[in-house]
Amino acid sequence: MPDVTTLTAAPAPRTGTHGGTTWSRHRAVASLLDGSCLLANLRPAAMALAMPVTGRYQVVALEAPGQAGLATGRAVVGRRAAQVHWHSSRPVELGIVRLDDATTVPTAHDRLPAGVRLGIGLPVDGLAALADSRRQAETALDLCPPDGGAARLAEHLPAALLGADPTLARQIRDQVLGVLLDAVQPDQEMLLETFATWLATDGSARETARRLGCHRNTVTNRLRRLERLTGRRVDRPRDLVDLTLALHAHRSPTTHGGRHT
Repeated sequence: MPDVTTLTAAPAPRTGTHGGTTWSRHRAVASLLDGSCLLANLRPAAMALAMPVTGRYQVVALEAPGQAGLATGRAVVGRRAAQVHWHSSRPVELGIVRLDDATTVPTAHDRLPAGVRLGIGLPVDGLAALADSRRQAETALDLCPPDGGAARLAEHLPAALLGADPTLARQIRDQVLGVLLDAVQPDQEMLLETFATWLATDGSARETARRLGCHRNTVTNRLRRLERLTGRRVDRPRDLVDLTLALHAHRSPTTHGGRHT
């Protein structure tokens, strides 16, 4: 990992020792996050962080404009976490959050200051698995709204899978949404936004209409038009999976680019 500084709420430096080698918080956090910590060194790393080897953890990735934004983002996470260690590198800060029954981290529904983006990895068991959660947090950060907000990877697994293979994602997008993508841009986005809202409301046409400020019949008509253009039905499970994945692929920044022919 790049040259970094480790930030933690605990005031006094702490070290762990193994085989005569002293582990600082900085070294412990860095090696755990990049996956270079050997199993034999987990205990001194845990001692340096005052965290259990077998605890439950989650990594968050924080990005914000300026030090004030980063400080605000750290504070939002810190208010909810029983214990957190921050590992700072430009432009992203990584936080190791120790989870307990009372610990939650921000979700997409929590309000973050404008420009502050927070990606949240999956919970993992033990310090040895932190590198996995770090990669997931960075993936979730890519899914955050550009103007600020939080994204929990657990709520965006299809998008994360598609993001791992942009070529495949573009093929899914083009195959499923091909005719629709040839439509006039405002009309295209209207149909896709209606479908996305319908998904977010668990298939409720009434709630979709309320959120979009239109009539329930308008929602139904838009979904029928989406079905005609794509040749897939939203009430057929296999087709619904195709449409959902294609929507994620279309909206993913990793699949932006020209259409396949």
